[in-house]
Amino acid sequence: MKLSEIATVRTGLVLSRKKAALHDKTKFIYRQVTLKSFTDSVTLQDEYFDDFISAEPIDDKYISKIGDIVVRLRKPNVAVYIDEKSAGLVIPSLMCIVRVKDSSANSAYLAHYLNSTPAKKVLEREIKGTTIPMIKTKDLENIDVVLPSLEVQNTTVELMRLSAKEIELIEKLKQEKKQLSQTILDTIIQQNKEEN
Repeated sequence: MKLSEIATVRTGLVLSRKKAALHDKTKFIYRQVTLKSFTDSVTLQDEYFDDFISAEPIDDKYISKIGDIVVRLRKPNVAVYIDEKSAGLVIPSLMCIVRVKDSSANSAYLAHYLNSTPAKKVLEREIKGTTIPMIKTKDLENIDVVLPSLEVQNTTVELMRLSAKEIELIEKLKQEKKQLSQTILDTIIQQNKEEN
């Protein structure tokens, strides 16, 4: 089935249309997603959120909600799942918002699916532009989605969550090992200096 059959796909907000001018008396401050907020996981990096000052309130359709999927339209095309930590953000026009409308689909599963090798291959063929390679929302809407039972989707999401946690722990251990090795080397050098 096509993604458009189970979700709505909408381009984010063109920020320049809402940006407050210096002379505007009323201003609305929002946090916004940036291209740097994306990594190769299905979660956003909050240290790269920016402030956006708007001249007027922004329509809810451009604000992230728990369960949304946000996809980078610029290469590399990465999909992220919006959880409680990343809800309430303005989504700019270099991204699109995928909102699931079918109760038989798990949003987190769809985010993982859009990051899968088969989905990436399809999107790679749809990339347009030579200066700034991008996909269109229509390309996302037309992507075929393999949608197993909700139970299998939920199990897949849990497996992916555990795998991501394991990778995070391995990375942390790797950094601690590097630091330990450097400390041992520094100590040996310092001891030998003192002896000579």
